[in-house]
Amino acid sequence: MIDKIREFLFKIFKKESFIGKLIDKLFTKEIVTYVFFGVLTTVINLAAFGIFKEIFTKIGWEGIINKIIPEGNALYEIFSGGTDYLDANCIAWVIGVVFAFVTNKLWVFESKSWKPDVAGKEFTGFVGARIFSFVIETVMMFVLVSLISCPEMVAKIIVGVVVVILNYIFSKLFIFKKKA
Repeated sequence: MIDKIREFLFKIFKKESFIGKLIDKLFTKEIVTYVFFGVLTTVINLAAFGIFKEIFTKIGWEGIINKIIPEGNALYEIFSGGTDYLDANCIAWVIGVVFAFVTNKLWVFESKSWKPDVAGKEFTGFVGARIFSFVIETVMMFVLVSLISCPEMVAKIIVGVVVVILNYIFSKLFIFKKKA
């Protein structure tokens, strides 16, 4: 299907043109499937975030950080508005990582082996890279929501774009790299 779309696009844009070269580089099966599953992962992540944020609001949960930092501490004022959105983000991240690992492994990078040494190494690398992007995501969420007063869901979407790009780079270069 992707090949048919590429053929059609090359009838419109010459392969040697700037746009043709861009299509040739960016419109590959790997990138198209990554974007497709990245969008699905993002939808799942956003839905889980929204669900858990709503649950936390209904039960009056203000966030784990609010429970850890004692009142009167200088940091307490920064976090006094609640950090339940960070807790919801953490749960959404776990759900998203599991979904993304399976879809990236099977359909994006086509790594079919489930042998424990292969899958274990991939999963460890995948989670390690995702932890790095999760830290970036959490810091960006905190800055956007708590310091800049950006609406939580808007911040989540902005941060999601940055994270998808970082995760593709990590997955392509380090985790599901093709054997030479």
